Order: sequence, then C-alpha cells, then structure tokens
Amino acid sequence: MGRMRGRILVLAAGIALAASPTFAAASPALTPYEAIYALRLSHASSSGGPRAASGTLEMRLAQTCDGWDTKTHVIMNLAFSDEENVTNERFFTSWESDTGRDYNFKVLTLKNGETVEDYSGTAVLSRRGGSATYKLAPPAGEEKPSSVFIKLPPDTLFPAAHVRALLASAEGGKPLHSTVVLDGESSVGPRVKSTAIGPRRPDAPSVVPDGLDRGLLGSPSWPMSAAFFNIDNRNLPRDLPNTEIFLQLFESGVTDSYDQTFRDFTISARLERLRHLDPPSCSVPKAKR
Repeated sequence: MGRMRGRILVLAAGIALAASPTFAAASPALTPYEAIYALRLSHASSSGGPRAASGTLEMRLAQTCDGWDTKTHVIMNLAFSDEENVTNERFFTSWESDTGRDYNFKVLTLKNGETVEDYSGTAVLSRRGGSATYKLAPPAGEEKPSSVFIKLPPDTLFPAAHVRALLASAEGGKPLHSTVVLDGESSVGPRVKSTAIGPRRPDAPSVVPDGLDRGLLGSPSWPMSAAFFNIDNRNLPRDLPNTEIFLQLFESGVTDSYDQTFRDFTISARLERLRHLDPPSCSVPKAKR
C-alpha cells in the first residue's frame, strides 16, 4: 500500500497536459484560457489503490509577450480500504518561450500538509538536443540544495510546443504522434509520449453548460489516447506505460474531459469552468535609425 500511495503523488503530473522541434511560427496557435476541472475516481481495482477519490484541478495558460505561463493547482482527497484518508496537493508553474527553446518550471507537492516534493528546473533546446537542470530542495536538516543534470534528445519538446505539434499532426490527418516531452511535472525527467489520434469531429458540442466559454469549445476536435513511457525506468519494462490518458482535444488546445488510467485505478476529469484570457498588450520595439 505504501508504494501505491507514493505513486499517487505524481497523479497531478499526468493530469496537468498533450516531431522534432521546428521553432516555427507557422504551428497551430494556442488560446490562453483559465479552467477548473472536477476530479473523481471512476475505476478502482480490488487488488489495491484508493477506494474513493475526489478533487479539483485549476489550470491557467496565459500568453506573455515572449512565451507562455502555465499554473496548475491540484488537490485530491483519497480514501483507502484501511480507512486512512490522504490529501495530496500539488502546485506547478512554468514558463516556455515562444521559440520552444527555453523552459523553466517549479513543483511543490504536499501530503496531508507536509512537503514531500519541492524542486525547480531550467531547460534549453536546440536542433541537436538540449539539457535540463533540476534543483532539488535540501532534505530536512540540510541547507544546500542538490542539482541533477539531464541531457535531452533531439526530438524533445516542451509542453506548449508539444500541444502545437499534436494539433498539427491531427490537422494533417496523421494517426500517431510520438516524441520525448519534458514538462518538469515528473521528477523522473523527460518521458516518451505516444499519442494515437482519432478522426476529426467538425461539429462543436450542441449544448455548452453554463460557465464554459463556447468560443473555446466551438471548434473541431479529435479524440486522442496518450501513453507515457519513462526513458530510463529500471522498475518497469520499457514497453509498459506508467500512465495513459484518454481525451478530446479541441483546436483551441482545450480539452473538456479526460480519463487518466494507472495500473489499478482511473481518475476522470470533467470541465466545470472555462474562460478565455486576453493576450497581453506588447509594444513592438522601434527600429533603430
């Protein structure tokens, strides 16, 4: 049971987001938005895992003058068969440059109010690959943080670039997209994300509930199933994903629902609030004379 509860701590990592880098402005455009999802346990195994779970995911994707700011806050209340209740809370922030070359992130995870994960990092990419540096908060009683340096393969993408690549594959009619993704939400580093893309659905939902911005959901969408594989995982066979996500991705980059499956339980998310965020007013530097 202890192993399961340790794995629950990375639940928020899988919940939070979707070719080699081209760094081109011609990629599909993302839309800045703010969303709230309701989370619940939709499947539980008799062999282990939580017996009940509920929570919320708050997500904000804001455009800046030079990139994208992402903030997520996940809180999950979990009940186990031995009557122990656990509350997991996770805060994640990141910034990704418009070019897709620069990225930084910060993660804080709490279990019943106590810190169990606290790290930040920076990453850079080029056409030949890149690197990421994780800075881990010092253990209790120590003052000096530790650092971990990771090399990134040439096909690595950061999250916003990955969503644009997914949409480009979907719009091009490609049934499969697979690449290495570094989002910083997993302490194991970058992961291979393989996504199967279903047929395009041209029609928007006929009924959009109150509290949801119809403009963000009034575009074509594609059903997708994504599997995450750790690049270096000695505990699992390489061909066995550590989690899978099933979702409907709209052209705006928004998903209205998804199901995330683990070995012996599934968490479902349903959109409750959604609003468009205005882009920033960025002044263009005047040309030198």
